[in-house]
Amino acid sequence: MSAIYKYEELYEELQKQRYMEFVGVVSSNSIFTDDVWICDKRNVSLGNELHKIRIHFANISQFHRECAKFFAVLRLIDGIGVRAVKIDLYNLGVFLKFLGVNSLSKVDYHTASQYKIFLDQRGYVDSTKSRMWSTLNMFFRKMNGFDNLQYKNPFTKNIYQYDKLIDSKYIPEDVAKKLDSIFMNEEISVTYRCIYWVLRLIPSRISEVLGMEIECVKPFDGHFVITIPTWKQNGGYLEPIKRLIHVEDTGMGGHLLSLIREQQEISQNSQAYLAENKKNALFTYQDSLKLKSGTYKRDRYIVATWSSTNYHLKKICKQYDVTDSDGRLYNISSHQFRHNGVTDRLRAGFTLPQIAEMTAHHGTAMLYGSYAHLNLFPETLIEPVKYDIEEENSYVLFGGRILNMDAITESRLLKNLRSHRIPGGICADVTHCKSGMWDCISCEKFIPEQEQLEYFKEQVKSWSDKATKFKTDDQLHNNFLKLSNQFADIIKKLEDLKPYEY
Repeated sequence: MSAIYKYEELYEELQKQRYMEFVGVVSSNSIFTDDVWICDKRNVSLGNELHKIRIHFANISQFHRECAKFFAVLRLIDGIGVRAVKIDLYNLGVFLKFLGVNSLSKVDYHTASQYKIFLDQRGYVDSTKSRMWSTLNMFFRKMNGFDNLQYKNPFTKNIYQYDKLIDSKYIPEDVAKKLDSIFMNEEISVTYRCIYWVLRLIPSRISEVLGMEIECVKPFDGHFVITIPTWKQNGGYLEPIKRLIHVEDTGMGGHLLSLIREQQEISQNSQAYLAENKKNALFTYQDSLKLKSGTYKRDRYIVATWSSTNYHLKKICKQYDVTDSDGRLYNISSHQFRHNGVTDRLRAGFTLPQIAEMTAHHGTAMLYGSYAHLNLFPETLIEPVKYDIEEENSYVLFGGRILNMDAITESRLLKNLRSHRIPGGICADVTHCKSGMWDCISCEKFIPEQEQLEYFKEQVKSWSDKATKFKTDDQLHNNFLKLSNQFADIIKKLEDLKPYEY
């Protein structure tokens, strides 16, 4: 028994040593015993500020600090981002301060009950209390058995329920229109005009926009593709998922491309003055100071950050007197544009799966639960479950035959390794396909199914209706009209062809 105990004890120490060494995986200079870890190896976005990648343990008492550090390591090993780990540690720190020098192994349901009273007395909003409770559930689940200590978990059921859909995050239409007009003003710097219009036209997180690199625009098949990175849905890896946004060089699309080209030139001219870890960021600019005598250029070059973006948004709202319905100065943040982007597209008739493709979400539940403020527009409100299921599953099954071909001919086509089923038909060769959403319908390799004719007719009407809704927005109007015409061309092709003709 003694030998077994020693073996287990040795294994436990080796495991702890591996966790301690993991700090070197996320940091170039920090070690486990430091009270500040600078996680520079997890600095995913070029637009991140230094404090965003620092993990502090000073707010946690020495009595519990080592345990909190191991918890932080376990979260980092799971691929959780530095920002989320910082929030976890803050939430944990509040509880550990409440707990004092009492052992974690003594925590029980009575402790949880007392902690609830403590939180309620501090005046936290329910969403904050809910996150604090969830953190403790995770902490006790993760740390149970660690260092041969057994913990109860009285936080498994979250007693703080709150509505994730906060309507104040949606920018009212009158405010949005005023901001659109303001950000056409050339007195505002190119950098922040460009950031504004990327956020406004493409539903994105600010970290994604600020992570864009200088060479983010490429020509493709008569139009352009803007590349925007996203780390949120990539499973915790450092390499981002690349979102490819197809844009026509006309109307608002042309305006956005023009701003990006101007910003590319500004950033190129700044590269020689930047540290290596800040180079290639699109949103780089020379700092300036506005004086009564004019604008003075400082000898300092900056990469735009979340803080600087929100600072400039608020400053411009104050400068141009952007107010809410009660006449108060509108308090805006960069993340609100994502809420508007999702909601406005749902109102326009896009389906949740289509929007998930634009935003790089892996599913639609988060979109509808947190971003779809359709309750503000009762005339367009659709039952969430019905909307999700019916729209997501429409026209996915392909029971028909391509141009009325027999099963043998269809089977022969699909045996070709280069062929692949797509909505409405079969692609004869996907090996060189680089198209985005809907581009396949104009591809010469696309073979439409005769029995999907009604679907194609519905698509013509659907996109035509969207074009009519957005007739005051040249970019969206032209894009929707183009899609409607492409589906109309497919219908003409199907109606002109005789059965069995290929």
